[in-house]
Amino acid sequence: MTKAKNILLATLGTAPAVITEAVDLLQEEGIRIDSVSFFLTQDSDVQNSFALLAEHLSSHDQISWITSVQIGVYTDIDSTQAAAEFLQVASQHLKTLRDAGHRVYVSIAGGRKAMSALLALAVQFFGAERLFHIWVPPWLEEEGEIHELRKWRNSPEELTRKLHPALSADPTDRPRLVTLPVIGLFPFLEDIRLALTGRGKVSRDIRRLLRENGLLTSQGDVTELGWLIGQILESVEGLPPARQEECKVHIASHHYKDRLQKFAWQLCGRFPFITDIQSGKWRSGEGKVKTEPPNRICIFEPLGTDFPLQLILTTTAKTPGQLEAARRAIERFLNRK
Repeated sequence: MTKAKNILLATLGTAPAVITEAVDLLQEEGIRIDSVSFFLTQDSDVQNSFALLAEHLSSHDQISWITSVQIGVYTDIDSTQAAAEFLQVASQHLKTLRDAGHRVYVSIAGGRKAMSALLALAVQFFGAERLFHIWVPPWLEEEGEIHELRKWRNSPEELTRKLHPALSADPTDRPRLVTLPVIGLFPFLEDIRLALTGRGKVSRDIRRLLRENGLLTSQGDVTELGWLIGQILESVEGLPPARQEECKVHIASHHYKDRLQKFAWQLCGRFPFITDIQSGKWRSGEGKVKTEPPNRICIFEPLGTDFPLQLILTTTAKTPGQLEAARRAIERFLNRK
């Protein structure tokens, strides 16, 4: 049986140091992080922060399993639809990682405020070992920004010093891990899901909770926001558990290899239940997603070309229901692209 891993799930902005500080502070408590998954926008400074961390965490902290989960916005979550999509992705990760037996530590110290708030909400639904923020003194905060750190890319020792402030300093002059309280809704999740999708009878207390939070009307009808939350909870129900090792990508050499490889890694980051992706033979016809039991999904996607390119995804699915839930999740993602 594969050993469960300690996974850091974090929102990432333009301050890479809050991630390395989180790794150090957890290590100080005897918790060694085995893998890191970042939620990040397409902003160039955020992308540069990820590139720096991917290199540094691998070489300095021996964390080789590092994943980026690309959010389909450039700078911020600026619409209800974008917020719903992010909450769905965050929920997928939390649920599938916990179903796989991993211990998930969630940092909301980086990234946009909306991302942090939505990730904290996902933790209320699906739980985590800990939800936390990283506090740093003001003089350290500026040093941890990407625009300062990029000055030291050619000075590894100085870069390491800025990414890993001494924890032996006075408590007022060193980073601190601030554990945030969580009111877990997991015991009520099935009732909430049924109420928001209009199925089944649920208790009066659950309905009152949903009304007070604007998810049901005073007459008991599902509001627009309630419908969105219900669809998110429904979409993650039945998904396969997360993989136990880093996703593997094998793309054959051809004219579109780089484009296909980039898309494959995007899928790996987005869907933690994918274990392996390989390219298949090109086929003509409409782009589509189909299952190939017991645990494969085939994607035919044009990616801007005149004909579909095929990717064959191996998943962790153990049952036909899990495989179909994975197919639906991937199809929804492709339809939104």
